[in-house]
Amino acid sequence: MTHAAEHEFSGLKGQFFAWFLTSPLRRLLELKMGKPEARILELLQLDGGERVLDSGSGSGYHSLLIAKALPKGSVVAVDISAEMLDRLRRNAAEQGLTERLEVLKADSLQLPLEDASFDRAISAAVWHHIADPQQACNELVRTLRPGGRVVVSALGIDTDKKAVPGLDGHDRPMSAADVKRIMQQAGLTNVQVESVGHWLLGSGDKPLLS
Repeated sequence: MTHAAEHEFSGLKGQFFAWFLTSPLRRLLELKMGKPEARILELLQLDGGERVLDSGSGSGYHSLLIAKALPKGSVVAVDISAEMLDRLRRNAAEQGLTERLEVLKADSLQLPLEDASFDRAISAAVWHHIADPQQACNELVRTLRPGGRVVVSALGIDTDKKAVPGLDGHDRPMSAADVKRIMQQAGLTNVQVESVGHWLLGSGDKPLLS
């Protein structure tokens, strides 16, 4: 989460959502919105030894799933909400995943991470919350090694019409064309966008150096 989302997911509200998003009650959200996590893991194409960035990780639902699939790898989970990250740390400890997980409080639009330092990058359910998803995607690609892969999920609209401009903030839906354009403009190739329930899943590769 970034900027305005820091206020939305802070304080008592932040504590509630930090718990809810990794609780058994998350199933209520999945019944309404769909459950794309299995497909996200498939799209990441993990071998088990990768270093993965989860930008806008929230309380770490995806970070923990990915960490379980990385017996020789690791996840760096980045979020702006202290409450979310506190919950992630507790859940990682409970699941015995602390050694595979690094937690960092930072803005997804200005990641304090080195260029080309990750094998995979993910941003799940973030872009529709923020005003500049293009910058968020640019940052994902910057931190990715050549040949690495990006996977994102965003709240989708029902048709492929362009999302209404100027509706910054919470639950601003995106179209498949929006997601594809953003990923291509960030320099990704082999970009594909598909839908799972109300979610759009985008995937693409960072070109190898010539």
